[in-house]
Formats: sequence, structure tokens, C-alpha cells
Amino acid sequence: MLRTLLQMKMPYYIARQERAPLLRQREAFLEHLLKQGTSIAAARMAAWQLLNVIELLDLTRLRTVGIDEIQAAGKRWARRQRANPLAHSYNCSASYFVYVAKKWLRFAGVLKVPAVIRMRYADELDDFAKWMAEECSLAAMTVRGRRNRVLLFLRWLSGRRQSLAQVRIRDLDDYLISQGTRGFSRKTLNSDADALRTFFRYGEQRGWTRPSIAEGIISPRIYAQEGLPEGPEWKEVKRMLAGAVRNKASALRARAILLLLAIYGLRCGEVCRLQLSDFDWRAETFTVNHSKRGGMQSYPLQREVGDAILNYLRRARPQSCCPNLFLTLNPPYRAIGGSALWKITNRSMRMAGVQCRHRGPHSLRHACATHLLEQGASMKEIGDLLGHRDYRSTSIYAKVHLRQLRQVADFDLGGLL
Repeated sequence: MLRTLLQMKMPYYIARQERAPLLRQREAFLEHLLKQGTSIAAARMAAWQLLNVIELLDLTRLRTVGIDEIQAAGKRWARRQRANPLAHSYNCSASYFVYVAKKWLRFAGVLKVPAVIRMRYADELDDFAKWMAEECSLAAMTVRGRRNRVLLFLRWLSGRRQSLAQVRIRDLDDYLISQGTRGFSRKTLNSDADALRTFFRYGEQRGWTRPSIAEGIISPRIYAQEGLPEGPEWKEVKRMLAGAVRNKASALRARAILLLLAIYGLRCGEVCRLQLSDFDWRAETFTVNHSKRGGMQSYPLQREVGDAILNYLRRARPQSCCPNLFLTLNPPYRAIGGSALWKITNRSMRMAGVQCRHRGPHSLRHACATHLLEQGASMKEIGDLLGHRDYRSTSIYAKVHLRQLRQVADFDLGGLL
């Protein structure tokens, strides 16, 4: 395997690799890197660095190695590189040495990782998250969001050296007030209160907390119309999509994602979960696994969207066994997450000069719904496209359709004023 990887090198280098200890283990690791999508050039660099790792850690056989020992060896390697007149660069010598050593030894199962000290209430928090996912069937993003909000409270509680059984309603009020003084909005505090209310209801069932704590948690007042959706105007969306036509791999992926968000109003998680098998190119349809209402729904594949996805598949998507449609651009190749979609949307909207308070993927969902309303689509048609379970979730977009409201108000009063 090493001969194939180093086929462009001189026989001396191949012989040096084959004479070094742990040849079979190094070959297995390099093969693993290539399967993950690592380039040939990067695998060659790792192969050469492994020889330095073996030498400086004195590895004649695989043994358990700690992080501190690897870092000390990395510093020695960096000093050697600084003294080497043939070395072109040594600024990252230590960090790359540590990176390769940890990756290889972790793959081989002999890396000694320091024990992570679990925070207080970690078991209760994990149990709560498992209950939300398995018993309540909540979306992964909802579970993660509520878990993180409860985690912040439990860290605050640990600082006060209180147990869950000692928590009173006054403690929760103090926590929410402290969050408010740090500048959090009413909407954020309302979400915090909802998450804590759910946690303390579950904690009461498990016997962790006092009874009736959840009912005493008061959410901050959210004013009428405060939570109305906000998205860019459709002409701004069209300008953003026009500016996303470029030949770079990142731009080809971004255009396909932006079209799915804007044309179909898909949620962030729905785009991330799309798989290659979800597309029927003969029938020109694709299937979406809805995040909130659950279940699968088929959509007709609009031509421009289909062309953008095919362009991405042919010219930008890495070769990988991962079934997801959209992958990371750098190895190891894996499905992209919600944070990557937010960065793509935010960057594209900023480059297009879109004036909008929110620049995430959900703002394009709002823009899609408002545009359909302007085109005369019914609430049911919009709700079916967006995957709403309740018509009231769709009717909220009528409240922000200001253009039609202005047209209703712009009539001649016949001189009454």
C-alpha cells in the first residue's frame, strides 16, 4: 500500500518507510485516511510524519501514550525543525506532529485520553434529553436547544452549591432575572422558561425536584406581533440567487442549498437530512422527511433547482460513501450540519446586500411563504408546501403581508377628511 502511495518518490524513501517499525499498523491508518476522502498529498505528508512520531515517541511496538507525552515530543520536533537549514517552514511543526500522532494512536486504540470530569447533574441532564428524543419524539434540534438551555441553568445552580431537591421558585426567578441583566431578550428568556418548565415537570415525575415547581415558573411577557416572522423581500432573494452563480465547489453547493430553502421553504434540518436516494430523476420528484410534523412528502423537482443539484453532484460533491446529498468540502467527508447552512445563508445574503434583521436559513422560509401569499396562493397550499400541521402556523404570514394591507387602506374617503 505504501509503495502505491509513494510511487512518485525515490526507492530510498520507500525503503525507509518499509524498514520503520509498525508498518502494518501505519498502512491500515493511511488506508483509513484515504477511505475518509483524504487527498493523496495529505496522506503522503501523514506517512512521513508518522516516521517522526515513531522515532520521538520510541514506538517499537504499540503502547498506551498520553497527551502530555505527545505534546512534549511535538516540542522536541519543532526545535529540531528550527535547527534544520533545509526546513522551509516550522511554525506549525509541533501542532501538525501532535495532530498526526493523536489521530493515528486514537485509530489504533492506544491513545490515553484524560478522564473528563462530568459536571454535577450530568446524569439527570442526559436522562432528560433521552426522554425528549425517545418518549416525546422531538426533533433533534429541539432536543439540543432545550438541553443547552437547561445546561446553563444547572451550571448556574452548581455555582450556588444547591441540589435539585433544594431548588425553589425563587431560585428560578433569580436565574431568569440574572439572564435578563446580561442582555438576553424577552423571547430568549421565554424559551429558557419553557425549557426549564419542561425539565422540572420531568424532574417531578422522577422524584428529583419539589412538586409544583414547574407551574410556578413565570415566562416573560411576549407582546402581540413581537414574534412575527421576518424574511427578505423576494426581489432581494432573486438578487442573492443570481449572485450565487460561480464555479467554485463551495458556490455550487451554496446555490443548490439556497434554491431548496427559497423555492420550497424547507427547514434547516430537512435540507441537512436529504439523501441521494430521495431524488427520483426520472419522475423529477424528491422526498423530504419533515422535521416537525414527521412523515415523508414528495415535491415536484423544479427545473432550476434540479439543474443546480446536478451541477453540484457532477462538479463539486466529493466522492464518498456517505448517503447524504450535501457533504463537507474537506475530509473526512460527512453530512453538513445546521451551523454550516447558517453560515452559507448569512454569507450569501451579506454579499448580495440583503437588508434583513435575520440572515439564517429560516428567513428564506419566511420569504418563500410571503412570496406565495403575494402570488395568490391559499393558506392551505402554502401550509402543504411548508409542511405545517396546523393552518394557524400558516396564517401568521398574512399578518406580515404589508403590501396587501396597504392596498386595502389606500382608498378614497370622498372628502371626509
